[in-house]
Amino acid sequence: MLHAARRCIAAFCAGLAVLFGLGTVLAQVQTAPVVIADRPIARGEIISSADIRVELLPVSTVGSSYATDADEITGLIAQIDIAVNDPISTHMARDAPLPPTGTTVIEVRLASNPDDLLPGDNVQLVSAVGCAGEDCVLAEEALVMAIGEAEASSLGSNEQQVSFAMKPHAAAAVMELQQAGAIVAVMR
Repeated sequence: MLHAARRCIAAFCAGLAVLFGLGTVLAQVQTAPVVIADRPIARGEIISSADIRVELLPVSTVGSSYATDADEITGLIAQIDIAVNDPISTHMARDAPLPPTGTTVIEVRLASNPDDLLPGDNVQLVSAVGCAGEDCVLAEEALVMAIGEAEASSLGSNEQQVSFAMKPHAAAAVMELQQAGAIVAVMR
């Protein structure tokens, strides 16, 4: 009886080994679609269909957060630098911002470095002048819409145009004080 029990246990273990081995082989053979970067995509860049391709990868290497359809990623903004042939996860990109209802979009020359800003970020806009000699907040909530190229100013510093969506009264204050002095964006 002990001998028969050992045979049954051995047969059961052999069956499990075959089952797990087969599962491993199938995981390597089965594939799933994954969106891959076809060229380097810089942080803050809008991802176009020319930037990506869909490839079939083994299921064992595909995570649940990887994008499986190019349409999921096209038109989104890269949140990090993405290298060529990197699979793109849904956390690596987000929607392009739309101006909220009741706001206007204006371009602002920033004296601060906008390298850490991405379209979709909310910031405060602060002026160095114009509020009785003190720093003042011109816009509590300014939504970054787009970031332009850096330009050399007449004073020799680099200033960069950034499009912001904000309430009309804040936009009027920014336009008025932009000529008087430096405006900086403060991350919230």
